[in-house]
Amino acid sequence: MSHDKEMFDELEGLALEQAQKMYSATVIDHFQNPRNYGELPDADCYTYMSGICGDTIGIYVGLTDGRIGRIGFVTNGCGPTIACSSALTCLANGLTVAEARSLSSAQLIAYLDGLPLENTHCADLAVNTLKGALAKIE
Repeated sequence: MSHDKEMFDELEGLALEQAQKMYSATVIDHFQNPRNYGELPDADCYTYMSGICGDTIGIYVGLTDGRIGRIGFVTNGCGPTIACSSALTCLANGLTVAEARSLSSAQLIAYLDGLPLENTHCADLAVNTLKGALAKIE
């Protein structure tokens, strides 16, 4: 058993080392420690969207006095999709609905200190999912 744990720890270390060559520390942090993960059962609005890679994100929004007071996400996606979803909830929390609707993929990518080109669709999916949820508010 100890040998298996050592092998797992070594593989995990190698994977993290490889990820650090491709992704910013902010992306890795949001992937390893996602913020606002989970459904909000009493959300004011929510939606799910799927991206070109097959990942799906669900975003839940709870409003307080016209601002996003609570926000959560779920996803079946890869590390960059998890990181984008987590970071987007941090960016959107506390904003008015209008401010949140104006968030862009470029702002999200900048917040994450960059993303490889092949992962920018993850930011697009996260932002579009938030906008889809907010579109349900009258």
